[in-house]
Amino acid sequence: MKINGVLTIRSAGNLEYNQSSPSGTAVLGYNGYFYATRVYNAVYNDYADFQPLKGKLEYGKCYVQGKDGLELSSTRGQKGVMGIASDTYGQAVGIEEGTPQVPIAVSGWVLAYVDAEYEPGDPLTCTEDGYLTKMTREEVREYPERIVAIYSRPETSEKWSKFNIDVDGRHWVKVK
Repeated sequence: MKINGVLTIRSAGNLEYNQSSPSGTAVLGYNGYFYATRVYNAVYNDYADFQPLKGKLEYGKCYVQGKDGLELSSTRGQKGVMGIASDTYGQAVGIEEGTPQVPIAVSGWVLAYVDAEYEPGDPLTCTEDGYLTKMTREEVREYPERIVAIYSRPETSEKWSKFNIDVDGRHWVKVK
């Protein structure tokens, strides 16, 4: 049924005609076949898993497992490293309303704070204050579980995407 340019299907939302981008957070349910010439899913680059947070949330920084939730890493190659807090995720799981949580990138590309510019492909681990740093060959052999990401490149713009994410000197890394 079409009413005033809005296609309504028995669901919790509307399929709206002629929008440049969707707004709101209503769920759209649809049963049946779906055909399209283009389907845009995630505007962003990674997939995140929300985890309990202890302390403050700082996007682009590395978190480790603490007793009461994830906290910023405090030492190089710290045991219990979980990953990078993402503000560039396109999809996420594990969100619990009313609970302090951190979206940890589990796959894809994320903007992260790195202590220097490295060669593309260099393995990275956590260091002080949640930053990432290049691992030595010995660290990679001895602690492969502590590889957090693979270095890609610095982001040169001040804002990223049409949603104006503050880059703040971060670099692109591929989550490991």
